[in-house]
Amino acid sequence: MQVLLYNQLNPQKIPNFKKIKDFLEAGDFRSAEVKKVGDNLYRARLDKSNRLLFALYRYGEQTYILVLEWIQQHAYDKSRFLHRGASIDETKIPTLNDPKQAQAESLVYLNPVLPTFNLLDKIISFDDDQHAIYHLPPPFIVIGSAGSGKTALTLEKMKQALGDVLYVTHSSYLVQNSRNLYYAQNYDNDNQEVSFLSFTEYLASIRVPQGRELRFREFAQWFVRHRSASGLKDPHPLFEEFKGVLTGPSTDSAYLSRDAYLGLGIKQSIFSQDERKQVYDLFLKYLEFMREHQYYDANILSHEYLALVEPSYDFIVVDEVQDLTNIQLQLILKSLRDPKNFILCGDSNQIVHPNFFSWSKLKSFFYRQEGLDAPAELIRILNNNYRNSAQVTAIANRILKLKSARFGSVDRESNYLVRSSTAKRGTVLLLADVAATTRELNQKTRQSTRFAVIVMHPDQKAAAKQHFQTPLVFSIQEAKGLEYDNVILYNFCSTNTAQFREITRDVGPEDLAGEELHYGRAKDKSDKSLEIYKFYINALYVAVTRAVESIYIIEAEPEQRLFNLLGLKLWQQPLDLAARDSSLEEWRQEARKLELQGKQEQAEAIRDQILKLKTVPWQVLKGDSLAALEQQALVQNNKKAKLLLFEYALVYQDRNRLNALSKAGFKPAKQPENSLKLLNQKYFMPYETKNPAAMQRQVDQYGVDFRNPFNQTPLMIAARLGNDEQLAQLVDMGANTGLINNVGLNAFQIALEQAS
Repeated sequence: MQVLLYNQLNPQKIPNFKKIKDFLEAGDFRSAEVKKVGDNLYRARLDKSNRLLFALYRYGEQTYILVLEWIQQHAYDKSRFLHRGASIDETKIPTLNDPKQAQAESLVYLNPVLPTFNLLDKIISFDDDQHAIYHLPPPFIVIGSAGSGKTALTLEKMKQALGDVLYVTHSSYLVQNSRNLYYAQNYDNDNQEVSFLSFTEYLASIRVPQGRELRFREFAQWFVRHRSASGLKDPHPLFEEFKGVLTGPSTDSAYLSRDAYLGLGIKQSIFSQDERKQVYDLFLKYLEFMREHQYYDANILSHEYLALVEPSYDFIVVDEVQDLTNIQLQLILKSLRDPKNFILCGDSNQIVHPNFFSWSKLKSFFYRQEGLDAPAELIRILNNNYRNSAQVTAIANRILKLKSARFGSVDRESNYLVRSSTAKRGTVLLLADVAATTRELNQKTRQSTRFAVIVMHPDQKAAAKQHFQTPLVFSIQEAKGLEYDNVILYNFCSTNTAQFREITRDVGPEDLAGEELHYGRAKDKSDKSLEIYKFYINALYVAVTRAVESIYIIEAEPEQRLFNLLGLKLWQQPLDLAARDSSLEEWRQEARKLELQGKQEQAEAIRDQILKLKTVPWQVLKGDSLAALEQQALVQNNKKAKLLLFEYALVYQDRNRLNALSKAGFKPAKQPENSLKLLNQKYFMPYETKNPAAMQRQVDQYGVDFRNPFNQTPLMIAARLGNDEQLAQLVDMGANTGLINNVGLNAFQIALEQAS
């Protein structure tokens, strides 16, 4: 058996390491005195007081020993990988003399050539390309599809950084997920201080903006009022034009002047020359609307903040860089103390609407930066995919071949196919849109978090919901950045047959042959229609790559040339699909995940349809309702109002309100500490007991982040009472740790307050 070492360990410092390694590799667990100390955790005896902690994993036909930790002086209680505070009596733990008696876990991938492995929430073994990038000095850019390991690679690279480190991306969900991965398995690094921020949070770290960002949801509502007068129909390309053309690329001004915008070349705008006057007129109204309603545009604000940002980070990782504009990127990188200490990563194939992002333009942007001295080989590409099944990857590659054959290449850097490196074969089925098929799929998937339905346009969701009762129904724009084991595409192409007919025009099967993309520009660069059709082929690629295992393509018109080119034939056999219902806990987690990703509609649908959450029957005291209660209690002399205000003041230890109640003749306010026990019995009993049943009933009824009358969430209450078990349970259930109470404290700060 081969022994691999966790990359954070130094074998030179571990006593008798070579001797024990030789025993383990020979399978001589008896001489190594191996004992089992946890789930797939074993210890070998180094000497009288030192132990070696390892796990057993299988890859292919081989079993590997992965050494995790050197435990010194029998200090099992300090182990990263055992439960913190673990007390182990070595005389009572079972001996393992024969490694064949152990059940080794399987790995998706392991590189047997490398003597070490990395670790986040699970074992990370770099392939040769990843390993080469891991040892590169910054700056560099990593390009890779979802499942290529680019995020894991950059997070591990972050661990090498010293000082103040920043991880930043647009998605709040990705920020939280990356933070959790980084600190998984109790990882700690005294040599760095890491900030994980969404771009919105990064802006606020410079200066808290006035108002709130105008996001697409509000933009679409605003656009409806101007649709007729403007002559423009679709808010999505207009939003992309405002963000990616008028305000995003230029770092010299907050936004383009009318003359500069009208003077852009054909390939620099989504809209034709004739449409741009109306677009700019509407852009001016957009600026006026934001001023009047306390909204801000992140690009315009970024330009303003260039004068405010100070060098404050020693190393920066920017994830999903394709979602950032030049001005946003410049604002981020201006906070570096050394302009070279950064890594960018992303995947330009995940763009739906053409926004003129290209890796070559990004390279040019960096080569123009003063003091950067960027290396010639700035970009590195990860081709392997360790997540999506072979069938899903194959269909995605054929779509890329079709796109390349019809539209040419955007740049050399994104001109590549993905290699599937997973054992999962997966399924891609083309199905006719008939009642029996949709009925069966609906019955077997409506209660599962593992299936999502995707349509092309938002107005097509209603038709999909007539057949599919899952709350997980998305338009393609909403589906960006999501991932599900199984995806149902509902009439994704049949509602746009003319567009896909044009896309496949003059493209034959021979153009999709081969295992490489041929680099070449579009033949007719003046053909503006090509940009319009790119939306549809981009959307199809993004849709199929949302699936990890299987895709079910349901079409009213399955006999399209598109499907012939993609190698899909109509499936007419029975579906081999079992019903897969998810637990309420899984649905609760899914709602929280979607909320973090800004998918409020689907998160609310889960709470209404699946969790069946109710609105709390009491009034939550905050803002106007709290002011009204004070008026009733202190001015109108209402006895019930006085009692409730007194309870509120007890919860928040509010001396001012207690004094006001005392002056108003409310006697308990003179000795408030005498009422604390009664207060806890009345409101907090479910959180004082170790039995979580009562708390669980409330969460099941109102949701994990419901507010009690005092505007506290269950997590805040558990923190206030020091109930560690319930705190852990609520966090596992997806409780939002960032929510605050009426004095601006979150659950963590409340716990600190109680401990002081």
